[in-house]
Amino acid sequence: MKFQTAKITERGTVTIPEQFRKKYGFITGDRVIFIGETSGLFLKSARNVDFKELDRILEKTKKIKPRHNLTAEQMDELNERLFR
Repeated sequence: MKFQTAKITERGTVTIPEQFRKKYGFITGDRVIFIGETSGLFLKSARNVDFKELDRILEKTKKIKPRHNLTAEQMDELNERLFR
C-alpha cells in the first residue's frame, strides 16, 4: 500500500501507521524532520542525519525545473485524483 490516512488530534499529533513505521524503521522515541515543500510535507527520520548535507540537497531541489507547466496546486489536485 502506498498511502494510508491518519487523523490529526487537537494537539496536532498524528500516528504513523504501523506498516510505514516498520518499512522505514521508525521506533518509539525517534525524532523526525518535517520538510515543507511546494508539493507537500515530507517526513524523515532524524536518526543519522547530516543536517548540512540535507540543507545542500534541499537547495539543489529548489533549482530543479519541472518538465511540465502545472502549478503546485494543479499537481496536488492531480495526485488527489490519482490516489483516491
